[in-house]
Amino acid sequence: MARRIEDLRIGFIGHGRHARANLYPALGLAGGRLTSIATRDRAAAARAAALHGAARGHGDHRRMLAEDGLDAVFVSVAPEDQAAVTEDCLRADAHVFAEKPLGMDEAEARRVADTAEQAGRSVAVGFMKRHAPAYRRLAGLMADEAAFGRVLSFHAFFAFSPWTDTLRDDTYLKFGAVHMVDLVRWLFGEVAEVSGHTNSRGSDISMAATLRFRSGVVGSLTLAGVPAWSREQEELTVTGQRGFARVENLSAVAYHHARRAGAGRGEAWQELDEDTVVVRSVNSPASGGHQDLYLRGFAGEVRHFLEAVANVTPQAASAADNTATMALCDELLRSLRPAGRTERGPNL
Repeated sequence: MARRIEDLRIGFIGHGRHARANLYPALGLAGGRLTSIATRDRAAAARAAALHGAARGHGDHRRMLAEDGLDAVFVSVAPEDQAAVTEDCLRADAHVFAEKPLGMDEAEARRVADTAEQAGRSVAVGFMKRHAPAYRRLAGLMADEAAFGRVLSFHAFFAFSPWTDTLRDDTYLKFGAVHMVDLVRWLFGEVAEVSGHTNSRGSDISMAATLRFRSGVVGSLTLAGVPAWSREQEELTVTGQRGFARVENLSAVAYHHARRAGAGRGEAWQELDEDTVVVRSVNSPASGGHQDLYLRGFAGEVRHFLEAVANVTPQAASAADNTATMALCDELLRSLRPAGRTERGPNL
């Protein structure tokens, strides 16, 4: 029987920077009401509870799970802890929204999926790009076979400046670029073959991969984590038989459909006969500062999770689906070959 989102008993484990900036506000926009918050420090949890209107703050998430009768729990803790904490929530009969990465590799992700199946509870993973309006528009364009034609290829680019000098290829991929890995799976299906190269030096990350999907789609994925990209950048261009589309930084989608020459008309180049449509987000103070939460997909992913819990419907990014994304991350890392260094002499 369907329930109202505002009637759900919701807990939140974690109160870090990402949670405060994106998940707590998105939860409010979705109409959710917090029952309790848990952090590692009871006093900090009490302050967080007061800030977000929760009735209780706990210094131990296991106590919160045992005492508060929660329907759903949000988990946003250290990456290496998220799988175990998620399993604690599942064993307490709560549905879970877990930030990525959920599991540090395929094996850990599969363990969480098995626990969710045994508990009969659902797990949504924080792959918010699936809910970003720009990528939803792109998916709709690709689905219009008459206008776009069969999807042939893509190029994806994702870059940002590292937030720590301890990042390496594996942690960069699984803590950040995993979003693009999951996105191309969502758009194009499962991957049949992967090959790649890395030119990383310490925490300066640079890698490129070529992917062939079971659907026949082929594409390239270029990833970077270096100080040059203090302005985070992401781009995705998809080519079909009769059209192409490009998403840039989640705020604009450009798409073009090829026109067939009409009867009695000359060559297309003799006329102004080609158009590319560009759609952008509206720039308005009416957003109240929430626009980024919608455009990046945070508002959409949280709303979807709460609606799924209230109506007992499947999640868009389940624990089982997450296993496939983490498996692809592992395969990408195994495929990477170091780029050879070229020594340049004084006369070269």
